[in-house]
Amino acid sequence: MIRTPTTTTTAAVITTVLLFLVILLITIQQLLQSQKMSTSPNPTPINPYKRLHIIPNSYGTLTRLPEFFPTVPPSTTNSTALSLSKDVVINTEKNTWVRIFLPRNVSDLETSSSKKLPILLFIHGGGFILCSAASPVFHEFCTNMASRLSALVISVEYRLAPEHRLPAPYDDVLEALTWVKERKDEWITKHGDLSRCVLMGESAGGNIVYHAGLKAANQINDFKPLIIKAMILIQPYFGGVDRTESEIRLGNDVALPLVVNDLMWDLALPVGSNRTHEYCDPFVGDGLKLWDRVRDLGWEIGVAGCDGDPLFDRNVELVKVLERRGLSVRAMFDKGGSHGMFVSDISKTIELFEFVNKFFIFKD
Repeated sequence: MIRTPTTTTTAAVITTVLLFLVILLITIQQLLQSQKMSTSPNPTPINPYKRLHIIPNSYGTLTRLPEFFPTVPPSTTNSTALSLSKDVVINTEKNTWVRIFLPRNVSDLETSSSKKLPILLFIHGGGFILCSAASPVFHEFCTNMASRLSALVISVEYRLAPEHRLPAPYDDVLEALTWVKERKDEWITKHGDLSRCVLMGESAGGNIVYHAGLKAANQINDFKPLIIKAMILIQPYFGGVDRTESEIRLGNDVALPLVVNDLMWDLALPVGSNRTHEYCDPFVGDGLKLWDRVRDLGWEIGVAGCDGDPLFDRNVELVKVLERRGLSVRAMFDKGGSHGMFVSDISKTIELFEFVNKFFIFKD
């Protein structure tokens, strides 16, 4: 065969195209491998203690570096805050207390309002080991919530792990509920409607509300005349031994990487326990049976989350399981986002408040 310029050119083009396809295939494979590595747990080593700004001590305690965990005082009448707030001691021996938030437009303590406000008991997050009711992010969240929902918000300062492992915070919240029902503060006496109480928790606070709420439901007569109407779980913090798809996909998540998640459970669960414990995994033990009492009491359940959160799959499964048990459940799941967004992103905070106001007890 005699090669002509045309056949030579054609062969060169074919060779070039084939070479391009080979390079493209290699590039795609490299990109896929890179993507797989970026979503797999710990592509680079993470020191969870350093990430959390904590130092482990002997005797099962932590040093929480104070520069990373500031606190703010309550908002007095001299402030420009949307809500006034004050701190009230619950238990001096346990060093537990509450920060109460009252909308500024009903804060005249000289006059008892004829229109009582619903009571919202809020439990902050922090993986059971960090943060406070006085942390700036939670103080601001509750300040806005009291004003926007026209509610008397009571944020609980509970004991932290590992100094006080689970179930210590569950017990602290139950004690706070007893304190509320006894109306030991004038703001509750003058402005709180004991017939409309909602329990709300964010992240670890959602876990605490889940377990404390179940206990309260099965001891309901102990809390009369307080009437609980709803439980709202914001990105509730649950776990398990087997990884979920969202945990694997977001294994190196900025907000909640797996190694940090694992450490917080190790520090919070009872000594000798693992993530098969009912405090961690809501689908083991007798927890689900206790929900039948919640159903019979007619409590509304709310769950908020997003698919950018490693806990997303567990949140979705919880909703499905509760619905199968006949509970009245309202869910709000966003696309994207991250763990903690409902308290750290004001646009998501407002979205959450609208969800709560629409479906729960903030109406007569």
